Amino acid sequence: MLKYLVIAIIAVIGAVPAHSYQIDEYLTENDMAYCEENYGQYRLIGSYQFLEREQRTLESRVCVHLYGDPVWGYEGSDRVQRLLERGNHYVGVEIEKSAEVARMGVVTAPEKPVSDLERSEMRATELENRVKELEAKIAQKDAVILEQIKVIMQLVDRIKSIAHQTALIIQGMF
Repeated sequence: MLKYLVIAIIAVIGAVPAHSYQIDEYLTENDMAYCEENYGQYRLIGSYQFLEREQRTLESRVCVHLYGDPVWGYEGSDRVQRLLERGNHYVGVEIEKSAEVARMGVVTAPEKPVSDLERSEMRATELENRVKELEAKIAQKDAVILEQIKVIMQLVDRIKSIAHQTALIIQGMF
């Protein structure tokens, strides 16, 4: 009985190839149409948000790979076939990544990159802060200029007074 069990286990192990997860033709033309249809959204929201929206499906991850691949820009009559070939390559890449994560036993959440909108908001905040700093400097300079104007006006009044006194002295002489 044990002998038959060992033979059965060896037969099963021998029948399963070492890389049974390798898939040569996983994707279909519908998957390429999916990538085509979603390319505008991908460009608009970026890869992180695109993958989050699509719940990080294998197909969406492959699309992201394809969007960055030179074959995406290919416009020949066999474009779909080339995309399928390259896409199936990326299926293997993604499956290998998953197998590696499974071997390690640690799943790390992808780090959310800073989006263009967030980057713009940060830049706007920096510029607002810079404007406030410059406005404070202008206010300080305005205070200095007002003080200088007061001093000049006092000098003008003093010169007028001296001129008036001088005029009276000169009139008194004649």
